[in-house]
Amino acid sequence: MVYFNLASSNGISVSYILFIISCLFPQLSAAQTSHTTPEQIEYALQQLLSTEIRQWQQQAGLKQVDFMLNIKVPSGAKRLPLCPKKLAIDAASGIPIGNVQRKISCQELGWSLYVRASVAVTATIPVLNQVLKRGELITAADIEWKSIGLGARDKDLITDAKQIVGQQVQRKIRRYKAIKAVQVTAPNWVNIGDRVIIEASSNGFYAKMQGEALEAGGAGEAIRVRNLSSGKVIFAYPLAPGRVATQF
Repeated sequence: MVYFNLASSNGISVSYILFIISCLFPQLSAAQTSHTTPEQIEYALQQLLSTEIRQWQQQAGLKQVDFMLNIKVPSGAKRLPLCPKKLAIDAASGIPIGNVQRKISCQELGWSLYVRASVAVTATIPVLNQVLKRGELITAADIEWKSIGLGARDKDLITDAKQIVGQQVQRKIRRYKAIKAVQVTAPNWVNIGDRVIIEASSNGFYAKMQGEALEAGGAGEAIRVRNLSSGKVIFAYPLAPGRVATQF
C-alpha cells in the first residue's frame, strides 16, 4: 500500500520525487526508475491517474484541484519480473474518483494483474448556498464557489456555473454539495393550467387557437393541451412561455 499526495492549482502540480523525475526526465522508463516490480506498478498507475485528473481539471476549466492516491498492489506482484518496457494500463471512461481498478500488463514478459486504488479529490466547484427543491429555478444569487470533497457518485458533476444558472431543479439539490447533471433540467415553458396559444401548421396551412396546458413541459417535450374551442385534447410541443405547436 502506497500513498501519493498531489495538489494541482492553476495547472501546476506537485508530488513526490517519482512525479518530479517523470517531468524532468520523461525519457526514462518505469524500469529505470523502479527497483522492484511493485514499485514499477505503483509508479505507472500513479502517473496515469494523475494525468487523467489533470486532463479533467483542464477540460472542466477548474482552477483548484487537489487529490490523494492510495494505490494497493497485490502481494503477488513481488514474484513478477521487472518489465523492461513501459507497462500497459487499460483505459477507463470518466473521472477517476473513489475506488478504481485497472488492469496492468507487461506485454514483453506476458504477465498482467489488476491493481486497485482509491482516489480522493477536492475541487473548487460551483454549488448552491441554499437547498432548492424540484421545480425551483436556479439564479446567479444561489451560486457560490466552494472547495468540495468529491466521491465516486460525483463523476457526472457540473463544473460550469453557466450550465446551472437559469436551469430548473429536477432532483433536490442540497446546500454546498456537488451538483450533478441529472439534478437539473431546462426550465418549463408551460405549466399545468396555463393558458397557451396553440400554433398548428401543415402543408402551408397555419392557424392559432386558445388552449389550456394539462401538463408542464419545456423545449422538446410533448405535453397534453386542451383546445378550448373544440374541447379536444391534443399533444403539443412548447415553443416558448405561453406558446405550443402541433401538426395535423
